[in-house]
Amino acid sequence: MSAVHRTVLPVRWSDQDLNRHVNNARVVTLIEEARLSAVAAWLGEDGVPDPARPRVVVSLSLDYLRPIDHGPELTAHVWVARLGRSSYTVAYELRQHGRAAARARTVLVQTDPATGRSVPLPEGVRTVLEGLVVPDPDPDPEQDPERSSGADPDPERGPAPSPGSEPAREPEQRAAAVRESEPAPGTGLGPAPDPAPVPGSVTARA
Repeated sequence: MSAVHRTVLPVRWSDQDLNRHVNNARVVTLIEEARLSAVAAWLGEDGVPDPARPRVVVSLSLDYLRPIDHGPELTAHVWVARLGRSSYTVAYELRQHGRAAARARTVLVQTDPATGRSVPLPEGVRTVLEGLVVPDPDPDPEQDPERSSGADPDPERGPAPSPGSEPAREPEQRAAAVRESEPAPGTGLGPAPDPAPVPGSVTARA
């Protein structure tokens, strides 16, 4: 059994919107179908939804990287990214035209149906999932040569910011942020100093 589950997702004609690509809400449904396929492959009978021992989605994050079209094959790569006491995180990458079209993560929690509170994962489920946890897999060089060469797959998006860092700002954005942080009139914090003149400019006179 492979830790990274791969399955082909059916894209329906009705999944499209007026923009002639798959609607963003339908992508969430495709991710759900990918998860059900993966969990059934990993856990067998323990992966079948059961009201007597519900595992519920408590968090979903989704990045739309490129439009998904009707017609060309859409493949989902699914893996367990993290395992906790009562929860586990499932990661997804949807691929079409040989490139990543969407990436997502869901957190599922084992709950007590009587109280709705979290409870530890069943021992059998935990044992299986422990053997499946993998870091985010490297891209397949044959399917995504841009990513395997070290180049960003979408130059317009730029590289993802490091944890805890801010994305780089344009000069106009930095100036706006400075203005927003200045004390408002009447706060008693004193007026903000006049900005320094730009070298080579003429300062306006009263």
